[in-house]
Amino acid sequence: MSDRKDVSLTDSFNAMSARMQSSATLGVYNAVNWVYYDFAQRLLMTAREGGFETTPFAQLDREVLVAARDKLVELGGKPPALPAEAPGLNKQLRGLNP
Repeated sequence: MSDRKDVSLTDSFNAMSARMQSSATLGVYNAVNWVYYDFAQRLLMTAREGGFETTPFAQLDREVLVAARDKLVELGGKPPALPAEAPGLNKQLRGLNP
């Protein structure tokens, strides 16, 4: 059995090197590369050789975005609010009809 403790997202962000790049951008270094949560453009930018790879916030886990935004606010940033969470789909899964 493992003695691993569950770590909250807040603890994860605190364990990484996080810094405010601008009032709306949080930079996080995860011991491999820098990633930037740009709340003004709603993009996650990952530093790559020769540039950045971008991922729209809509494709990211909301819990991670909330934790990143909270960390930026804690550091003195003033990012815009995240849009309201989209309601879940309540459609029943349908099988194939004969």
